[in-house]
Amino acid sequence: MSYQKLIEEHDRIDAALMQLTNILEQPDRDVTAAAAAVDHLADELRTHLAHEDVMLYDELIAARKPAFGSAVDHFNQQFNVLRRDWDSYLEAWGPEQISANWDCFRAVTKLMIERLAERVAAENDLLYCAALQAGVITLRGPQVAAAA
Repeated sequence: MSYQKLIEEHDRIDAALMQLTNILEQPDRDVTAAAAAVDHLADELRTHLAHEDVMLYDELIAARKPAFGSAVDHFNQQFNVLRRDWDSYLEAWGPEQISANWDCFRAVTKLMIERLAERVAAENDLLYCAALQAGVITLRGPQVAAAA
């Protein structure tokens, strides 16, 4: 796994968050678009977490570098709370629930978007730097590195 790939995945997550935000800010409710945007965001997160979970957290925790060992544990604990909340969010907000309570959906979704965006930024700024320092990830993928 490379820093470049993780950042590209985060860029796709950020774009999905922005798409959902834009739908929520429209004057007319669009339940279909909102549900599709939530599904798209969920897909982007699933794809990213399949890479990040398998590699990043376990290997960083195993590296146990004194400079960031406790930070990685803290990141992992925060992530587990966010993941549980995200799973609950997805269970609570299907198309029927969105349609039945648009205003509540908008409020809850805006808070979730904020939390996810903060997490992406924190990973970009802190976690991935620690992973680079520990040698858990490379800067670029093999194809890019070979072409450079």
